[in-house]
Amino acid sequence: MWILVLLFPLFLTFSGNYLSFCSAEVPMELMSALLTQNLGAFLLGLVIVYLFFGAMVCLCKRIPLAAFITGLFFTIMPIVDLFKTNILKEHFLPWDLLLAKNADSFTTFLTSLEIPTAMWVLILCTIVYLICLLLLRPELPLAWKKRIIGAPILLACLYLFTMNPSVRECYSAFGLSPQAPGDQTKNYTENGFITAFVLNFSSLNMGAPDNYNKAYLEQAFAPYQPSEDSGKDFQNPDIIIILSESFWDPTVLNGVTYSDDPIKNYRRIAEEHPSGSMVSCTFGGGTVRPEFEILTGMTTNMLPSGNVPYQQYVFNDIFSYARQFKNLGYDTVGIHTYQKDFYERDRAYPLLGFDEFLGEYDLHAEHHWNSGPYITDETITEEIIYQLEQPHETGLFLQAITMENHGLYFDKYDPSDWDIQVSSDVLSERNLNVLHNYCKGVSDSDAELGKLYDYVMNREKPTVVLWYGDHLPTLGGDFEPYTTTGNISSATASEWTTEEKYGMFSTPYVIFSNYDTGHAYRAEGASVSPYLLTALLCDYIDAPETTRTNFLLDLYETCPVISPYYELYSNTTDETTRNRYIKLHELLTYDDLMGKQYLTKDFLP
Repeated sequence: MWILVLLFPLFLTFSGNYLSFCSAEVPMELMSALLTQNLGAFLLGLVIVYLFFGAMVCLCKRIPLAAFITGLFFTIMPIVDLFKTNILKEHFLPWDLLLAKNADSFTTFLTSLEIPTAMWVLILCTIVYLICLLLLRPELPLAWKKRIIGAPILLACLYLFTMNPSVRECYSAFGLSPQAPGDQTKNYTENGFITAFVLNFSSLNMGAPDNYNKAYLEQAFAPYQPSEDSGKDFQNPDIIIILSESFWDPTVLNGVTYSDDPIKNYRRIAEEHPSGSMVSCTFGGGTVRPEFEILTGMTTNMLPSGNVPYQQYVFNDIFSYARQFKNLGYDTVGIHTYQKDFYERDRAYPLLGFDEFLGEYDLHAEHHWNSGPYITDETITEEIIYQLEQPHETGLFLQAITMENHGLYFDKYDPSDWDIQVSSDVLSERNLNVLHNYCKGVSDSDAELGKLYDYVMNREKPTVVLWYGDHLPTLGGDFEPYTTTGNISSATASEWTTEEKYGMFSTPYVIFSNYDTGHAYRAEGASVSPYLLTALLCDYIDAPETTRTNFLLDLYETCPVISPYYELYSNTTDETTRNRYIKLHELLTYDDLMGKQYLTKDFLP
């Protein structure tokens, strides 16, 4: 009986790590490598499970109940990691717990997931183990006074062991660094779920960057102070920024043919207006990060991997382009055809300077549906047109986020809704099903782009629109069909070539206006990071300068693509110069999000 009790945390450590590994093609090989090549990481996870289990035993006395609580915790967490990795290609991170209140939103995705058999086997084994403990009915042979003392001691040890920087230095005894690796895929693959999750606690509290003080910032950003005569050609246009969910060109897949061009309207518009590629800071999910970068000009590269800026860092008024134009007299509106509280946008958008943020139940436009699970993009086009036709004293700044083309894509639409037929000799039936559904969604988005373009070009009021895709879609496990078609050579991102990285993170964007802005677009056809796009738009329409836009335009001229996480940089400058600009951008971001807002206080209420 006591052997079973003592081995229970060992069983949970093994099963929890294995459940997480099920998101890969070779979970047994990863488990074997963890036990033979990185045993210290496995043992660190084991210590954490033992501490948690011990605390629960002291609290409950009845060991089967303590085992049930511990088993539930260390089974659900790895399963969440498995699902999230399959859906978004991102692992479950400590700050994802902030999304718990939106858990019901993820149920839509689960119907399309392939559940590995190993998951059911491990869940069944856990249940059998718990039943055995229940039948044996072991109890901790300690008086309640000793248990009352033991529980807080063990919980305190658990807290210190996982959260205290000084105590975490002892991780070196396990052959580990107390700091979380930058590459989360490598972190979770090499260290297992439990240890990798705990290592990320080191990113919860960020210290100030070097040289963060008022005098240094004033000196460093002095060259970017706005000139008094800027904005002479600015015509107060209505400004529309549209984040088109997973908008991307599927015709780049090798060996795949399509009965029609899924993004023909985009190509038509891009031939006549400024366009290029945005090198996203995320793949397959994490919309909030490119969205945040484009709205604020800040970088998420300095924040922990998988960060959710609105929930983790936006608690006070900060600079955004919505606020910049609000200060010029604009009305500022955000709209989204989904739950307005997802990512806590409803709380964060007012802090970015938006007058209002409308979710799916606040829209004035009629809801349009097809056989898919989301409101179609036709609805958001009609809402944008409605907002443009309202009276605005100076102008309208509108940020729109679409939803129709969101994954998962397997069996997403009824085949009768497929407008474009897809064929390939190298893709499986499942891959073809996914591509048919993706093409349905992206072609619907493209059709609405065409409709909005025709409306804007016939308006009398000057109007400018920035349309961009936030990231590439997740179309299958292990980066299928990108691997199957040969667009990438490996299912491991760290092994991709520079060309493959550009292919996997670049989405199309286009800027069109119905009037002559009087300025040339300086980034025509170029690849740029998300945080540069709106600064480039402001330059194109000759909006009054700000310190931030001036810095970002200089950053564009120096290094238009910076992605340290993916080791992707424009080959336009030397490393020393690039790193200097990266540090300045990080200082700007820290100052506004976590610092004393030396650079932006004049913009804020």
